[in-house]
Amino acid sequence: MPVLLGDAYRDAHGRVDARMRSLAALDPDALGTLVPACPGWTVHAVVSHLVGIAADALAGRLTGPPDDEWTAGQVDQRLGVPVEDVLAEWAPLVDPMVAGLNDRRIPPPACADALVHEGDVVEALGDEVPPVETWGGVATMLCGGWLKGLRVPGTLVVRTDGKELTGGTGDGPTATLTVGRWEFFRGVFSRRSLDQMRAWDWDGDPEPWLAPLCVFGPRTDDVPPAREH
Repeated sequence: MPVLLGDAYRDAHGRVDARMRSLAALDPDALGTLVPACPGWTVHAVVSHLVGIAADALAGRLTGPPDDEWTAGQVDQRLGVPVEDVLAEWAPLVDPMVAGLNDRRIPPPACADALVHEGDVVEALGDEVPPVETWGGVATMLCGGWLKGLRVPGTLVVRTDGKELTGGTGDGPTATLTVGRWEFFRGVFSRRSLDQMRAWDWDGDPEPWLAPLCVFGPRTDDVPPAREH
C-alpha cells in the first residue's frame, strides 16, 4: 500500500490543532514555551511556521526548502496573533494540502515539515509520542530515502521497529544500528545531538555515519525526548 503523505499531514494537523486549542483554553502561557529543537522559537512560533509553509506551498511560493530569513518572516507575520486566529488561517489550507501531497503535486518535504515540527512541539511540552500508525510509514519512507542516498564508504544497516533500511556505498566496513523509529526519525531530521545519537545501539563504528545522517546538519545540544506510550 502506498504511503499517503496527505493523510499523515491531516492527522498531524488535527493533533496540533486540538493541542493548541486546549492550551489556549487551559494554559495559555504554555504557548510561550521555548522549543529546544528550534532555538529562539516558542510553541506559538512553530505553529505560525507550519501555517506559513502551507500558505506558501499552496501559493506556489516554495521552490525549495525555505531559508532562515523566509521562515522568520512566516513567524513574524503572525507574532502576537492569537493562536486561535493562526489555527483559523490554517484550517482551510488543510484539504488542498492533503490533496496536493497525496498526488505529489506538493513535494514530500511539506509533510515532513509538519511531522517534524509536531515532534518539536510534543517534546517541548513533554507530551507523548503520537500514535505510530499516523506517522511511521512516512517516517520510514523519508528516512529510508535519505539513508539510501548517503555516499559514505561502507554499509549502514538500520533495524527499526521490524524494518531494515540500508545506506552507504558498500565498499567499506559495515555498521548496524538498532533504534526505535521515533528516535531515528528525530535524529535524521537533526533533532538529536551527536552524543544522543552515539548512545543508540550501534554494532560497529558510528562516527562515519553520525553527521551524514542529519538532514539539517549535526547538532551539539541535546533535545529532550518525548514520552513513550
